[in-house]
Order: sequence, then C-alpha cells, then structure tokens
Amino acid sequence: MIKNIIFDLDGTLADSIDDIYHCVNAALTHFNLKNITIEDAHNFVGNGARMLIKRAVNKYYNNENIEEEVYSFYMKYYEEHCADNTKLYCGVYDTLELLYKHNINMFIISNKPNKMVKKTAEKLNIIKFFKAVIGDGVYPYMKPDVNIWYGIKNDYNLKEDETIMVGDGVPDYDFAVNSKIKCVLALYGITDKNILINLNNNDYYLNSFKEIADYAL
Repeated sequence: MIKNIIFDLDGTLADSIDDIYHCVNAALTHFNLKNITIEDAHNFVGNGARMLIKRAVNKYYNNENIEEEVYSFYMKYYEEHCADNTKLYCGVYDTLELLYKHNINMFIISNKPNKMVKKTAEKLNIIKFFKAVIGDGVYPYMKPDVNIWYGIKNDYNLKEDETIMVGDGVPDYDFAVNSKIKCVLALYGITDKNILINLNNNDYYLNSFKEIADYAL
C-alpha cells in the first residue's frame, strides 16, 4: 500500500525549463560568454545549479576560472526569476488535491536550491499539499545520494515498501534504486524519454501526471 510519494519538482510537477534556460543565458551574457541552446538546458539540468553552470560555462571553451563568478550571478538572478514563466503540467493541481484528500503523505525533493524550490511551490500554489519541500541545502546531500532518504525516512517515519519516488530524471531513478523504493518515471518532462526508457525501470512510467493517481490509489 502506498502511503508516501516523493516528487521531483522540475520536469515532474512544473514545466520550468524556459526560466532555467533564460536565467542561465542571462548569466552567460553578463560575462560575455556564448549562450547555450534550449536543448542544452534540457541536457544540463538534474544535478543541481552548480553543475548546471559548470556545464554551461564550459560548453564551448574552458572557462573554469570564472565558474564561481557566473554561478554567483546566476543564483542571484535565478532567485528573482525562477518562476516567471514556470507553470504546472496539465493535471498536476487536481491530482495533488486528490492524493491529499486520500491522506497520501507527499514530499518534494529537488536538486534545485531550497529557496527557489519553496518560492516556486508557493507561486504555483501547491506547497500546501506537501509534508515537506526539500531543496539543495536542507540536507548536506543531493539526489541520488541515499543519505537524503535516510534523512527524510527518520524525520517523517517513512518505510521503503510504503513509499515511491516520482521523477523525470536519471538522478531520481538512481535515488530510488539506492533507497530501495519503487520509482515512477515521467516521460513528459525535461529528460529525453528514450534515456528513461533505456534505464529498464521495472516499476511504472507516466505519460501524463494524472496517471499517478491510478497507480497510487
């Protein structure tokens, strides 16, 4: 019986790639660096803001000497613009409301900086559905590190056989495997669905968010 669902944010609950893309390029432009493409943005996200900027800064040339400066600019700029155009995927709000009414304990775990995760969830009016909203900085680890699971498991008294992970990225899948919980992969999100299918996930795939209710209830 499923009692707890852990959701990723970007690419699972929220379509946020445009804001990420524009904010990265604002930072690159500020330092006179060549901009990335929207396809690059899709490929570079998933492992946190620092890795995103590292990949973007060094795509065309070795610019390791200014990575930290670009990262600092990006973080300030993204904090102001992280939810300008971000929107929920179709069916997310109603499905979260349904799961909430069925007393499913829900959590967000994202590799996005915690302040931006909370700001996005608040702007999208979904924070009320979650027991906890956890971004980078809450625990000293990031997905797919199993220590995040140990942290949330202990803090909220969760059990592996009652919990599932819903995400759209390889770090989400690896986190679930490391944590020994079932994984449901969203094929509509940021990560190329062929990459996710090739993971040979034996649990479940979502073509639309509302399908998670059929799986969990």
